[in-house]
Amino acid sequence: MSKHKKILLVDDDPDIRELISLFLASEPYDIVESSDVPAALQSLSSHGPFDLVILDFWLGQDHAVSVIDKIRSKDQSTPVIMISGGNRRMDLESTAAISDISGAVVFLQKPFQKATLLDAVNSALRP
Repeated sequence: MSKHKKILLVDDDPDIRELISLFLASEPYDIVESSDVPAALQSLSSHGPFDLVILDFWLGQDHAVSVIDKIRSKDQSTPVIMISGGNRRMDLESTAAISDISGAVVFLQKPFQKATLLDAVNSALRP
């Protein structure tokens, strides 16, 4: 029996977290959910290491750069899938560019299909 992969899912929208968890429910993943930057940083410290992080770029009035910095300070190889539906303060193209510069392996624009997420997750977790 193979070990379940551990995923940190960070999104400030509880409906999105629930939907992504449902998308991943058929796969052998252990999911730890966080709703904001402080909770994500706490999860990284207390529940890590993670095999993958799925991270919403905009978390309320904050953004995910500090979470990415914490991930990279612990383990450069942890893949990050960045997701976003955009924000009034920054256009989606700029958000995607920052995600790329920060080292996200994939940027998914909300809304996305289940198959798109599963493909991204499976690709990111491949050795």
